This record gives sequence, structure tokens and C-alpha cells, in this order.
Amino acid sequence: MYIIIVGAGQVGYYLTKTLLDEGYEVTLVDWNYDRVQLLEQELGEVVIYASGSSITGLEKAGCSRADVIVAVTGDDEDNLVISQLGKRYFQVPKAIARINNPKNENIFNELGIGTTISGTTSIVDAIEGYVAKKKISTLLTFDHNEMALVELELPEEAPVVNRRISEIALPYECLIALILRGRDVLFAKGDTLLQANDLIIAISTQSGRENLREVLLGKTGEGQ
Repeated sequence: MYIIIVGAGQVGYYLTKTLLDEGYEVTLVDWNYDRVQLLEQELGEVVIYASGSSITGLEKAGCSRADVIVAVTGDDEDNLVISQLGKRYFQVPKAIARINNPKNENIFNELGIGTTISGTTSIVDAIEGYVAKKKISTLLTFDHNEMALVELELPEEAPVVNRRISEIALPYECLIALILRGRDVLFAKGDTLLQANDLIIAISTQSGRENLREVLLGKTGEGQ
């Protein structure tokens, strides 16, 4: 999981430290040269000097391979531009923005940007929630631990959303059994149309779990 944080103020600094401690790959971007020089002494090469609100600066940070972009500058307009560039230009799956003025929250929501107000803890929670949706969980194992009953939730950006099961090239060793949609339990059939937020219950070999996850959720996610 690769995360780009733009804005090396106190929120960006503590957020970077927290995520690094939790094992994530992180780059912290800021255009204040003195601040970057100071933080480089503590955090090293994860801090880069660049304009996070420009295409060139985000390219320098490797935005094209980022899983999450977090805009935590002190300026809402900059955070909006950063988030939009990340999502629209670089196709980053998840954008999280700090909102300094609560009156601007509706603007961010209307543009489809996941938002959080200021606090480091709430931003980490938002990232952890996103990561959780990209994972596949084992419910139980059987056949001498060779087979597993697994579950995963389909986020809106999953490549199989709005596709029928018969149209999906599932791994040979995997089978979708049930779909939990709200309070409804659906038996999986070829013409069943998958929807965002569906909870998929599937049977898979242990070795086929990762292949199943990649087919249903895409290559970005667990283990990255």
C-alpha cells in the first residue's frame, strides 16, 4: 500500500510517522524547502521537496502508482486541487482531504472526495477502513486446511461491480457461493449482477485466495 501525503505541517508530519510505524510505504511532499530539509533529518528520503498541487510535483512523488493520496495542507483550495489531480489525472483509487473550513465540506463531497477534518487519528482510520475493504478474509478452512471459505466486500471501484458472474473469469479453483446484499442473501448464479458493497462469500483453495482477490478487487490491495 503506497500513500502520498501532501503538506508537511504538524498533521502531515504525525500522519507520516504513524503510517510508517504501521508498515506502510509513504512519501511526504511539501514545497517549503526549509521544512523539508528539517524533516529529512528525521524521516529521511520519504520527504521530498515538490509542489503537491502540480502535475510535475505529483509525478516526482510517484503518484501514478499511489493507492491513496492525502491532502493536509493548511489551505482548502490547495487540498481540493491536490485531491482532484490525484483522482482525476493520476487515477489514484482513494483521496482523503483535510478541511480547514467546515463550510467547504459540501464542495469536497460533491466532487466525490473522501474527506476528514484535521485530526491525524481520523485520517488513519479512513485509510485503515479503505485497506480493510481491499482484503480477503478466511471464515473457516476444511479438507485438511487445503480449502477455505472466504469473504470480501466489493468497494465501488472494484472492477467486477455491475458485471454478471458469468462475465467474470474466476480462477479455476474458486467458486462464488453467496452474496450478502444488505439484509438479502442471494445464491450466486451466472446471471447475478454484482453491486458495490456486496459481501461475497466464496470457496477457494488456499493457494487461489490471492488470485480470487485480484479478480474481484483488482491488483491494488492486500499485500501491497
